[in-house]
Amino acid sequence: MTTFSLLQESLTSRISREVLEEVSTGVPSIARADCARMSQDLFGIVVSGLPLEEANTFQAALKQHGFPTHVVADSEIPLLHDAFTIQRIDISENALTFTDAMGRESIRPLVDLVFIAGGFLSRAKMVSKLVLQSRDAWEQNSTHVPRLESRKVTEEFPEFRLDFFFTTAPHRLRTTVSAESIMFFRDRPVRPRDTALLLGAILDLRELLPPDRLSEGLKQSDTRTYYPSLNSYEEEIRWHFHGFKARA
Repeated sequence: MTTFSLLQESLTSRISREVLEEVSTGVPSIARADCARMSQDLFGIVVSGLPLEEANTFQAALKQHGFPTHVVADSEIPLLHDAFTIQRIDISENALTFTDAMGRESIRPLVDLVFIAGGFLSRAKMVSKLVLQSRDAWEQNSTHVPRLESRKVTEEFPEFRLDFFFTTAPHRLRTTVSAESIMFFRDRPVRPRDTALLLGAILDLRELLPPDRLSEGLKQSDTRTYYPSLNSYEEEIRWHFHGFKARA
């Protein structure tokens, strides 16, 4: 069965979780609990996987609240290529030079560059932590000694991410800056604490393409987290790519 998505007409339009909860009552495929995530991750693609009738119903309800959208078949929204990871970036007059962690170098003409996505985002990962055994496990037995236990917990951590998209393969090159990764930009190592270097790199990259070929996160001139999740970051890219395809 063909399913459909609702895409924002503009990334600047916003809608509250409360309104989403209200208008989604007539859309069986959207649970009330889904609205919190939809509101948080709203970066172009509002919702996906709806039957056409439900998509049209949801679109009409959102429009009544001043939130215009397009109904688009899911198959028409481009999927993102797998990323080839790089660590070093150098810019010359007509080309970008990328180097991976193994020292392999790739020179890509600027004329083949079609889009740069970037920004600060929040990532979640499972980590092991030592926690004191619950009191409930030993308070009934005075001879039992409380002990530390290893438990899996979810932690949020910040990351700066860059993705370069080209017309020729490999189509997507990626680098990240986080507590676990480092980027070299024009031969200078860039770590999360190097905010001046990160902002300088952002300004240089913004000179490579027109504003409509840059993600919104890359247009920000600060180091605050812009994307609440990796999903929101990637959905904005897909939203842009659908717009390019529709205007072609």
